[in-house]
Amino acid sequence: RIYDAEAADAAIAVFELVASQTLLIQAAISEACERPVSSSNGMRTLVAVRMLPSGEVLDVVLLQTCGDSEFDRSREDAIYRAAPFRGLQSLPIDVFNANFREMSFVFRPTDLLS
Repeated sequence: RIYDAEAADAAIAVFELVASQTLLIQAAISEACERPVSSSNGMRTLVAVRMLPSGEVLDVVLLQTCGDSEFDRSREDAIYRAAPFRGLQSLPIDVFNANFREMSFVFRPTDLLS
C-alpha cells in the first residue's frame, strides 16, 4: 500500500508539472499572437509543433487550416516568436518526450464578440 501511495504521488507530481508547463507555453504563444484583420468567429486552425528539450521549436506544421492563410500564418509565427520555452529545460527527458516533444494546438479568434 505504501508503494501505491508513492506511485500515486509521483503521478500527481508529473501531471501537475505537465499541466503547469502547458499553461506557460499556451500563455507565451497567446501573448505573441497578433490577430489579423481578416479574423472572424468560427475560425479554427490546428497546428503540430515539434520541440527540443531546450524549448526551441524545430518546426510548426499546419494540420488543419481555417481557410484564411493570414490567420493560419499568424498562429505559426506566434509560436516561433514565443519560443524558446525555457521551462522545458528542467523537465526529466522522459516527461519531455511523452508530453512536449510533439504538441498540437488549436487556435480560434478569442477576442471577437459572438
